[in-house]
Amino acid sequence: MKRIITTIAALLLTGVAAMTLRAQGQGMGQGAMQGDSEKLTAYKIAFFTKNLDLTPAEAEKFWPVYNDYSAKKSKLQTDRMLLLRNAAHHQASMTENEVASSADKLIKSFADEAALVASFYESLKKVLPPAKVIRLCQVENQYKQHLLRELNQRRQGQSQKGQGLRRSSGQAGSAALTE
Repeated sequence: MKRIITTIAALLLTGVAAMTLRAQGQGMGQGAMQGDSEKLTAYKIAFFTKNLDLTPAEAEKFWPVYNDYSAKKSKLQTDRMLLLRNAAHHQASMTENEVASSADKLIKSFADEAALVASFYESLKKVLPPAKVIRLCQVENQYKQHLLRELNQRRQGQSQKGQGLRRSSGQAGSAALTE
């Protein structure tokens, strides 16, 4: 039982971290997020098409399968995050049976995602050569790493801009005092 509680606590922390990251993105206006989403989708299509070396015929078959998979995976992950959020908010008042039920639902969510991945790769075998099916895993990881690097660079750039403004205003203030 202690192992289950420890596992749920670790998963709750992961969920809280994910919610924090998502909340940081909610500060932007809806229009800006929509525009960013469209740019990100266009970039992802270009990145995958180039790095998988998809022919036009392959791309035409690949993208509907991939988009369906992505939508289903996103729904599973969103549902899992809501489950974690609910458990985090009610953890103190939950009985052991409720905690165990939440843990079971969480494990089922991961199992459902694994089944989705297996089904997706079976579908991919019908539209791409085996080498490109294997390459997709690498391309997905490269894409995620690229996005994370880009995000970190943007955050560092914003952080440096903020520091520069504070320094500038501090210097201007001290210059005004000496005049």
